Amino acid sequence: MGTLYDEEGLVLQATDGKALLDTGPVPGSIEDFTARLRALLPTGWFPTPPQGLQEEEAPVLVALLKGFSTVLSGIWALMEKCRNQTRLSTMSDAFLDMLAADYFGVDGLPRRVSESDSDYRKRIVSSLVAPRNTRQAVRDALVAVTGVEPIIIEPLNAADCHAQASFASPSCGGGFGYGCADLRYGSQSGGQFFLETALGQASDAQAIYQVIERTAAGGVTGWVRVEQ
Repeated sequence: MGTLYDEEGLVLQATDGKALLDTGPVPGSIEDFTARLRALLPTGWFPTPPQGLQEEEAPVLVALLKGFSTVLSGIWALMEKCRNQTRLSTMSDAFLDMLAADYFGVDGLPRRVSESDSDYRKRIVSSLVAPRNTRQAVRDALVAVTGVEPIIIEPLNAADCHAQASFASPSCGGGFGYGCADLRYGSQSGGQFFLETALGQASDAQAIYQVIERTAAGGVTGWVRVEQ
């Protein structure tokens, strides 16, 4: 660890008046590998590295060592890049897209136009831990993709289909009856639901179908209408 000097050879000082010290080259840099390789050479074969304001006495040796160090530094940078891509929290660029394709399918959770790595990563994380199998889960997944509130109708759900009214009791079951525009026929046969949604922010209808298939319970049939 040596002392830092300015262009005029004066010792650089901090605001408290203490001399600034050189902590050495950045690990993995060309200068770092050059110093490492030079330290491996037998003592006495070449001049020692300069200290402080001393001039380099072996510039040809340093040039050769820097040539090897450039390759080693490139490998170091590649290793750092690859290590970052092994964890979702540090992934970037195309690696995030590949991870999303692995977990959700090629078109299951595509990156939005001009979406940053940070925003895309948040959507991936929320999708990985998102609830499944329930009506609320399907609704939340669709809103996340389309930005539009969907209409979900379950034939077994009385709150969706109501009971049929009559002339004697016109308000029975919410006032729904034959000939009403909002009439929905219920059924005692489960295992299906009806869904209406607008395309919204989704790339296409296929992206919506994939979200529903991934979120809805297995063995349940969904009848979907997507409005452009």
